[in-house]
Amino acid sequence: MYFVILMTAQCQIYKDNEGKYRFRFKAENNRIVAFGEAYEQHASCIKGIKSVQKNCNAKTEDLTTEGLRISNPKYQIYTDLASKYRFRLLAPNGEVIAQGEAYETKDGCLNGIEALKKLCDVEIVDLTQPSTETAVKPLSNNSKEALQPKTILIGNKTPMDYVLAIITGFSSSEAKEVTLMARGKSIATAVDAAEIARNRFLKDIKVKAISLGTQEMPPREGETKPRNISSIEIILTKQ
Repeated sequence: MYFVILMTAQCQIYKDNEGKYRFRFKAENNRIVAFGEAYEQHASCIKGIKSVQKNCNAKTEDLTTEGLRISNPKYQIYTDLASKYRFRLLAPNGEVIAQGEAYETKDGCLNGIEALKKLCDVEIVDLTQPSTETAVKPLSNNSKEALQPKTILIGNKTPMDYVLAIITGFSSSEAKEVTLMARGKSIATAVDAAEIARNRFLKDIKVKAISLGTQEMPPREGETKPRNISSIEIILTKQ
């Protein structure tokens, strides 16, 4: 049985397959609402996010009609080569700082713009930093709130490397959940790590939920269309 997990809306910083920094704004349903350009430097990516946040309430210009043209900053609605509706956010200097996914209808595209406006002030989660993968928020002395679940990002290492990370994640007496996140070719590694951990090392953990999805990734250099990549999230919990 598969479950759909509602995540916290956030802006994620990550590295693409070429090692460049990118950001994406994700809604609570884990869908990518908008994504940024590729940056060579981490600091430049942060500046790109700040620019989106500063200009996210800009007005919208519809390039699919002959209506009034407005000055920057602004959203632009346009159609791509596949005749799908898209939007992009332009900074005051005319630079494209964020783009949306493809929509079948203009109303869907407009809804995408409104969704991005609602995400302007969400938490920024840096997936390129080790602390994002391993940090667990400790309980305060006077608080009874549960620990923030640990998240392990599955990459190109062996399953046993991530098994060790799972064991470490549950090593605290207060730790109740560990979440594995993977996409593309790393999905098999995530499944193997979860099964090895619970069948060979941690007999008291079980799979609480599995969420399958598709993430739209920005086009590679020389390409014009975004890529769809399968993703998975596996939540392990201690009984």
